[in-house]
Amino acid sequence: MDRMLRVLLPRALDRSTSTGLLFARLVAGTAMALHGAPKMMAATSWMGPGPVPGWLQALAAFAELGGGIAWILGLATPLASAGIGVTMIVGIAIAHVPAGEPFIRLTVQGVDAGPGLPFGGLPTWLVRAGGRSAMGSGSSELASLFIAFAVLLLGAGPGRFSLDALLARRFGRRLAADGELGHAGEAALVR
Repeated sequence: MDRMLRVLLPRALDRSTSTGLLFARLVAGTAMALHGAPKMMAATSWMGPGPVPGWLQALAAFAELGGGIAWILGLATPLASAGIGVTMIVGIAIAHVPAGEPFIRLTVQGVDAGPGLPFGGLPTWLVRAGGRSAMGSGSSELASLFIAFAVLLLGAGPGRFSLDALLARRFGRRLAADGELGHAGEAALVR
């Protein structure tokens, strides 16, 4: 039980760090939920015909919408972060990379059609100026930012201003009083 509690309970963080995490969770969670909401309208077919089964498309749409809402609330943060992170990695692997999309697509000084132009002597897999993608956003930068934020929340937890922290305080005290909370659980109780 100690190992599971270490993964699930939020870490005790100071007020300023928790405030920063709250702000970041609100912004990233709202963006992710809005990213996934339209996909839930056609949950099993939003990717169109292709090799991805409908149930996996629905799982990805739910991970985006539900995970975004969970980030906003700071609820089930490890599960939400894992779901979003995996969904974004798969999105990069099956959509952005095969399409030859760069990490960043600049919209300044570019062309409107085609793959885009090299920029500043940098490799075209990293950055291109202008152009359009046949599908999606044309770059993997947003998905990469969501992956980075998911990793941050997996490591740091949601902070003290979250439902995870509230539940940890409420149920952690009850388990500690009953003697069921091991050393790791008592140390992880969010103050």
